[in-house]
Amino acid sequence: MSDVDGRVAKAKIRDQALLEALEDAEEEHGSLAEALRHAVSTTYVDTESDETATPSDEIPAKARDAHRKLVEWAGIGGRLELDTAESVLANHLNIQKEAVRKVTLQPLKANNAVALHQGLHEVTLVVGRLDGDDIEARDRPASTSSGDAVADGGEARERLDELAEAVDGGESA
Repeated sequence: MSDVDGRVAKAKIRDQALLEALEDAEEEHGSLAEALRHAVSTTYVDTESDETATPSDEIPAKARDAHRKLVEWAGIGGRLELDTAESVLANHLNIQKEAVRKVTLQPLKANNAVALHQGLHEVTLVVGRLDGDDIEARDRPASTSSGDAVADGGEARERLDELAEAVDGGESA
């Protein structure tokens, strides 16, 4: 068997503390298999010390994918309403909405790739860079809010409202 083929490893775990740690790792990495690969890699393969590792090396794959999507939606320095960002990331990454914060946002926040901004009426997510530079928010409101369309900030909805008014106005004339 070559290295490319890989192997499947099975183990029954009865220790409750290990099971709880494994469940936490599963949420963080997005799957049980990925959590186990990460544990084996960092324990037995990685030879770099913590001092030489860069913060972006510590960001799980799902969190990196989430960051790419956030940059696509809002750009660096852009804002997204937190609840909307969680819903869309859950859909995009195919994970439960309740797991989005732990799997993607917490690792990104720990590496200064996103920040939370508490406004008067909403909490927004400010998108930064993966390289850990300080986040500078643009002086503009969130590009989405709970009532707006996710992909276009509500522009399509406004256009549909205009068309509906035109149709209603045309029928009554």
